[in-house]
Amino acid sequence: MRREIKNLLNKLPYVRGLYAHYRQYIDNSCFPPGHYYSPIVSVEEAKKNEAVIWKEASNPELAGIDLKVDEQVRLLSEMKKYYSDIPFEAHKKDDFRYYFENEMYSYTDGIILYSMLRHLKPDRIIEVGSGFSSALMLDVNQHNFDNRIDLHFIEPNPERLFENINENDKKSTIIIPKKVQEVEPSYFSRLEAGDILFIDSTHVAKTGSDVNYIFFEILPILKPGVWIHFHDIFYPFEYPKGWVYGGRNWNENYFLRAFLMNNNDYEIRLFPHYLHLHRKDVFTEMPLAYLNKGGNIWLEKMN
Repeated sequence: MRREIKNLLNKLPYVRGLYAHYRQYIDNSCFPPGHYYSPIVSVEEAKKNEAVIWKEASNPELAGIDLKVDEQVRLLSEMKKYYSDIPFEAHKKDDFRYYFENEMYSYTDGIILYSMLRHLKPDRIIEVGSGFSSALMLDVNQHNFDNRIDLHFIEPNPERLFENINENDKKSTIIIPKKVQEVEPSYFSRLEAGDILFIDSTHVAKTGSDVNYIFFEILPILKPGVWIHFHDIFYPFEYPKGWVYGGRNWNENYFLRAFLMNNNDYEIRLFPHYLHLHRKDVFTEMPLAYLNKGGNIWLEKMN
């Protein structure tokens, strides 16, 4: 009976594809998932050590990283004046591409990005990893900046991007359907002080990955004053339990934490997830932010 069920499932293209990927992984791995030499998390071990792994979330300070909390609060206070102007609703409406009820870049993320664009007024944005955030940028560019911002989208799988933009957007922006690793680092030297490098990567540092390329090749050539956004960053640079137990074996949070430790060349400008945990009162004038805490961090390159 078991063999019959297996044979039946293998006739389904999707299941057959998953099994092929699984076999490929097993055949090319020296160590099984969860092994101490494997980057795949052992859920069993993580659950045993929950109290240790997630204990820092209650600590408002981290060794070696200046969170600049007072400066964060001041910046957010300056940005609150744009909250009442936010045109987006839960669901898509005419003449707007972005809406809040999406699973990729929801309430706090969208509110902060909208307000940050209004605050910084950048001349140019280069985005690595596109989708709903791109839709929001296009909306703000159209309705608040008369399409003055020079937008560049680097996205190897642009299907989601194309679902949220129109034909005119494709003509008025630069869309590069490549992995960021295939784009010369010098491309990013066009960003000036006040411009934005917006990163929403694969979130995995490994041999040949986009995360490695961004940290090792792109960040070093950025000019002082460029603002940098990373998505899916949570305080204290740890992933939510549900994500870990659900099999998201990402590691960008840890990479970024190590990068920022004792590093005076970059300063944290805004870390909304931290503020939600330790200064949640600062969002009282932005009530929609409480519907989804988001996961983004904003840095500025100093030197």
